[in-house]
Amino acid sequence: MIKLKNQDIVYKDREIFEAIRKRINDKTTQSEEQLSNVNIFGTLGEKTLHKMVKYYLEPDEKYHEVKTEDYIADIFKDNSVIEIQSANFSAAKDKIKRYLENKELKVIFVYPVAAVRHQCWIDKETGEASKTTRSQKFTDIYKFYDEIYHIKDFMDNENFNLKILLLEVLEYKYLDGWGKFKKNNATKIDKIPLSYIGEENFNCKNDYLKLIPSKLREEGTFTSAELTKETDMKDKPMRSFIKVMKDAGLIAEVGRKNRYIRYNTL
Repeated sequence: MIKLKNQDIVYKDREIFEAIRKRINDKTTQSEEQLSNVNIFGTLGEKTLHKMVKYYLEPDEKYHEVKTEDYIADIFKDNSVIEIQSANFSAAKDKIKRYLENKELKVIFVYPVAAVRHQCWIDKETGEASKTTRSQKFTDIYKFYDEIYHIKDFMDNENFNLKILLLEVLEYKYLDGWGKFKKNNATKIDKIPLSYIGEENFNCKNDYLKLIPSKLREEGTFTSAELTKETDMKDKPMRSFIKVMKDAGLIAEVGRKNRYIRYNTL
């Protein structure tokens, strides 16, 4: 991950996200006083991020949860399906495939990423909340390496578009993990989007080259070790990403550097 201090960040639409949060909670008849009690977030099943992004992309509820091609689309408007998936892309694979069988439909697959994270820790026994702190790491679009394998069959489909949304997010977690401060592998309670930072759109296969840092693209060739250094991604998602990019004809092996294979972009 890249250090937050090295990023030139503009936080946009904070008022919009706050209005969406209030709108959603008003619909569930919760008072503003209740909303300040973080204990209620556990009842939302970590769906707040999904709900708020849906309203952010399309405020009009009549376009939400529309049955389309035997599935319920998060948003359906103007012959376009918008699906929001924050993790586990494999669960959405069959749904996307079914949508794309209808050549008249355009599919926009939205992946919200917590680029800037604020964290609040909750004592599970007392309900006491810690002071909110901000992580010093900026999570970039390379987080997508974890999931790219599951959409590889759609990358070259002209009706499939990927949108990675970079957001400022407030995370609530229980202090029930392991380690001295009980924060390792702690239970996630909820995620609340606070603002819009930016987005990357992938409308054709060649757009996926943006997932290779510009520094490495400019240098012409790179190894998996250099890619790891620039993206801070772990070995397994890195290997999956490289395989998908090779199979898609976007990168190719061009020799070796010490024990590492060198690649270039095609």
